Amino acid sequence: METRTVLFVDDEPNTLNALRRVLLNEPYKTLFADSAKEALEVLRANQVHVILSDMRMPRMSGIELLKIVKREYPYIIRLLFSAYTDIHTLLAGINQGEILRFVAKPWGLDEELRTIIRQAIEYYDLHSEHEIVMNFIEQWIEGVEPEKLDIQLIKTLIAMRKKQLYEWRKKCGPVGSNSE
Repeated sequence: METRTVLFVDDEPNTLNALRRVLLNEPYKTLFADSAKEALEVLRANQVHVILSDMRMPRMSGIELLKIVKREYPYIIRLLFSAYTDIHTLLAGINQGEILRFVAKPWGLDEELRTIIRQAIEYYDLHSEHEIVMNFIEQWIEGVEPEKLDIQLIKTLIAMRKKQLYEWRKKCGPVGSNSE
């Protein structure tokens, strides 16, 4: 499976440096931009799977940036973070940019931030896998004989999901249990 890429956008150099430090050993590629304009340039030059943008930036806000990302790169999972929590602005941003999650800034625990980003990548992967499976099923229903490569891809996806479910159950207990 290809390595996922996450783009972080913030006009504050200290925040970008903190993100670099916190995410140093993560299993995904990290890209950084200090403005919405630079973020759009990064998006044109790289395949990005998740974007996390600050809400308040000069010239173009994070909400405006994420609206553009939604329109031009609808497959990218969008996250927003900010130290400001004006509820009306926040709700507008979430609704208009179809933002998966809001992260308060400064974030509390580094591990919590890592978990949020991993969850966004997992969300991306699930949607991608869903699309692959739906295309496979549509072709099969229409009578198109699946190729050996398609069948192997579906088998690989199923095996990966079974392994992840097994690991999840091992970590959290069976579904429906109240084990802590």
